[in-house]
Amino acid sequence: MLRYGRGVLHSIKTQNKRSGRSARVVYRRTFQMTPLYCYVVSMESSKKIEIFCLELQKWFAIHKRTLPWRDLKEKNIDHKAYLVLVSEIMLQQTQVPRVIILYKNFIQIFPRIEDLAKASNKQVLLAWRGLGYNNRALRLRDAVREIVEKFHGKFPREMNDLLSLPGIGHYTAAAIRNFAFGLSTPCLDTNIRRILHRFFVGPENADGTWKKDDKFLLKLAEKVLGVAMKTNNKKVREAAGLAGPAAGAPPLREKMVHGRKTVGLPSMNFHAALMDFGSLVCTKNNPKWELFPLGMRSICKAYRKVKVRTKKVNKKLEIGREVAGKHIPNRIFRGRIIEALRDAPRGLSLHQIGSQVTIDWPEALSEVEGTMDDHREWLMGLLVALKRDGLIERRGVRWKLKE
Repeated sequence: MLRYGRGVLHSIKTQNKRSGRSARVVYRRTFQMTPLYCYVVSMESSKKIEIFCLELQKWFAIHKRTLPWRDLKEKNIDHKAYLVLVSEIMLQQTQVPRVIILYKNFIQIFPRIEDLAKASNKQVLLAWRGLGYNNRALRLRDAVREIVEKFHGKFPREMNDLLSLPGIGHYTAAAIRNFAFGLSTPCLDTNIRRILHRFFVGPENADGTWKKDDKFLLKLAEKVLGVAMKTNNKKVREAAGLAGPAAGAPPLREKMVHGRKTVGLPSMNFHAALMDFGSLVCTKNNPKWELFPLGMRSICKAYRKVKVRTKKVNKKLEIGREVAGKHIPNRIFRGRIIEALRDAPRGLSLHQIGSQVTIDWPEALSEVEGTMDDHREWLMGLLVALKRDGLIERRGVRWKLKE
């Protein structure tokens, strides 16, 4: 007899009546799992999530970053949504320190949604200087233009309406709902995805990919957000030392936001806390395990299991060129072309552009259109693609930012 799991394995000897052969049969006598046991199992998962949410709120109360697009005091909720949208588009693939500076400049040039909606391609690209990935600028302008024309300047609140806007994906739509309107909406960005996976699934694969897909993680995010909203209850927060006399702070007050009761816009703060924790502590490479709150260490399934990466993982090379022994992706050259044309109101010829964007451009290359060598053909391909994207235009032999 062997004990196995929640039952007992029994072994008996039997004999086949036809063949006369004997055989040993193993069977298991199991005990019925009581409702109490089921309750304990489900509570373990919920309790871990609750501890995670409370510990995250404690950490955020001390380490919250001050950012110009946070804690906006705007009374006009649609203007607040406009400021959130601008910041979210800028933060796509651009580091926070750079965005902090350029965000303020951009808002000074286009202080209202109507100002950006009326702007030309050239005006937007000039204001976008230093941010890179210039297609984002035009998508942003197109999105606010549709809000002005289709929604009469009023930001839509529903996900389907937000997702119908040019260049707006699920995360950006959810971010607008969370940060501008205080409407609890689960979402995934690079930081949130990394944190949820490491805490509740485990470390990522050796090649940096995830064991669970976004569909699974989005459902997990919804569950965690639901628990976070409950832990934001006044009594729970006071018990955890996050509010009240123990925290040296006044008790939280309930507010009405679009017909819903909320305590200090918890969804906004919770998502901001996730992003800050992912950016400062639970980083992609070399997480700062020593900075993890003590209460988080025992519930994080990836704690000290993520391998320290000293070498970059080999990735498939982007389309580009070898320059001085180094591979440079075409997207870098695209950015250089836009940057060169920003400083050339009258435009530049193909030869002038080439000499500014790559150091191996032959100075003696003929300006005659018929002499298409490898350099000229490559650069012409980039210019045609930028023209197709609506970023530049051709006037005779010169290329300019599109008006």
